Amino acid sequence: MSIGGYISDKVGRKKTFIYSMAMYAIGGILLTLSINYALVLISLALLLAAAGSEMNNIMTMAHEIFPRKHRSKAMMMLMDFVALASVITAAVSFISISTTIFFGRLMAGTAVLLALIVLIFLRMKMPESVRWLEKVGKKDDAIKESQKILVNASVTNIDPIDPKIEDNNKSDKKLPLWFKEVIVTLIAFSNAVGYGFMAYTLAPLFFPSLFPYIVLIAGVAGFAAGFLGLTGDKYSRKMFLTISSVAVALLMLIIALTLNIWSKDLIIFWFLLIAFYAFVQIDYMTEDTLKGELWPTEHRGKLTALARAVSIGAYIPLIYLIPNPSSPNALSEFLMIAVIIWGIGAVAAIIWHIFGIETGKGVSISIASGEI
Repeated sequence: MSIGGYISDKVGRKKTFIYSMAMYAIGGILLTLSINYALVLISLALLLAAAGSEMNNIMTMAHEIFPRKHRSKAMMMLMDFVALASVITAAVSFISISTTIFFGRLMAGTAVLLALIVLIFLRMKMPESVRWLEKVGKKDDAIKESQKILVNASVTNIDPIDPKIEDNNKSDKKLPLWFKEVIVTLIAFSNAVGYGFMAYTLAPLFFPSLFPYIVLIAGVAGFAAGFLGLTGDKYSRKMFLTISSVAVALLMLIIALTLNIWSKDLIIFWFLLIAFYAFVQIDYMTEDTLKGELWPTEHRGKLTALARAVSIGAYIPLIYLIPNPSSPNALSEFLMIAVIIWGIGAVAAIIWHIFGIETGKGVSISIASGEI
């Protein structure tokens, strides 16, 4: 993931996609043909590395290639379709749950290779980021790419945004990089670590036979709620982030306090599950949008990757804080940890709301990144 961000800044967004697709191809073939545990692990490592690089590059490039008028909604909807993967994975599990390990592996490998074919076709047509080309001094290449993009394009009917929004952000644009990095990392950490608390940890303890349905419904709830991202250019990014982060933290607290109620009542359980993952998805796509737009173009890949790597990597030492299941207080201790983790994200979002800049409402990426 971090290496992918560095490569993206060094060789360009488009070339990085080519490298990650090559890793997908190798990983997919190895997974399909693997005959032992070691090959399965190697193939999964390659696929995960490719996925990390791809996601980081998407978050980097999307802000640079979409016009200001549609930048936020485009980015947020890209992130929402990540939730669709959870829905598809859960649906596939119904098909393969009673099949052999080889069939499941074959299915996964085939899905990767089919997706790869589509990606190769699409990315052959994809332009390089003009903004990146300009920043690294490749002016002639930037002009050529601009000409490709602007052929048959209309520049009329571009809605101006409220000048007060841009003026206010210009005066505040000198926020230190460390402050921005800490805030987005804390919010991302909260979401990355806290995502599975309800569907993947708590729910299976009480409704193990419903696990495939729980994963499916959680994914559908998140994907559906994500369509609020279509309003991303209209409303405040800080508002979306604060409301969703605080809502998830409060829901996690309610889930912890009402454990003895929802664990015995399926109707209440389904309501809490849907509400939880609806707000988790809004929080996820908002913080991922923010995470990629705050940095200077020439450093956007690596600084986005840094926030992602630290927030996800922090899960490793956290494993050692998980209480021993045999402990009589294990469940209550786990719930307390879950509330604290989501609380960290909520506090960070509130701090950003107070001291951060507005990056939504059609604000230019040049202003969101502090470049002007």
